[in-house]
Amino acid sequence: MIKKIFEYYKIPLLISIFLSITVLALTLEKNALNISLIIAGALLGSFFLDLDYLLYAFFLEPKADFSITLAGHLKNKEYRSALAYIHYHKNDIGDKTLNSALFQVVLAGASLLVVSSSSSYLVKLLVLSAFVNSLYRLAEHYYEGNTGLWFWALKVKPDKRATIYYSAALVAILILSLALI
Repeated sequence: MIKKIFEYYKIPLLISIFLSITVLALTLEKNALNISLIIAGALLGSFFLDLDYLLYAFFLEPKADFSITLAGHLKNKEYRSALAYIHYHKNDIGDKTLNSALFQVVLAGASLLVVSSSSSYLVKLLVLSAFVNSLYRLAEHYYEGNTGLWFWALKVKPDKRATIYYSAALVAILILSLALI
């Protein structure tokens, strides 16, 4: 099962590992507990955006076919099948709550707020990792040519140039967040 999870989450996990190494290099942390909290928070952030499918299945549209099938897999404790089902049917859900530009703006603000506070490294890296992985998912949508799914909450979908400016602003917020950590 771990091999299957790594297959689906290879890029997000690599991004989170790179983020944890970056934060360790920036903070020069020597405490073993804090190092483990940094790594754990970054790895947990890799999976945070996939909570969107559970939100959809159990709270937003529990009567939809996707929701019924996913709930059945989880009820029978077929976690590998549930993960595979989510992976292969991730584009069946149109309006995703956590995988959207609206939530990405919230994550950007939360990352600035959390890294400048006295929160634990677990919380800081969880939020930063979720933010970085949302940037990756935005890039996926951009290169697949379906940024309309990412900007579903807006009346007018941004063109390619506006999406690039939006992405550049988010990268600037990420750099500022890393500088504040």
